[in-house]
Amino acid sequence: MNIQTMLLPHKHIRFSSSLVAIAGYILTIIDEPVSLDELWLKIEQKRAIDSIKPSFTQYIFALDILFCIKQIVVDEDGRIDLVVLKDNKQ
Repeated sequence: MNIQTMLLPHKHIRFSSSLVAIAGYILTIIDEPVSLDELWLKIEQKRAIDSIKPSFTQYIFALDILFCIKQIVVDEDGRIDLVVLKDNKQ
């Protein structure tokens, strides 16, 4: 299966298995700067409870998407964190 067929849901890919859904799910899990391994462990711990159960490959692709659309950043220690948008209104 290639990235184009995994990105969005269609008749062969459920929404919960699409990279868009997995990326959104990852955003809900990140509450503080975490390493790649720590974030994967959080996902593994929630597997029994949640309906989204990504493979490690899907997890990496979803992180790539989030990084490309500037929703996450990687700090100098290699930890993943959410991008904080500054409000320019005064």
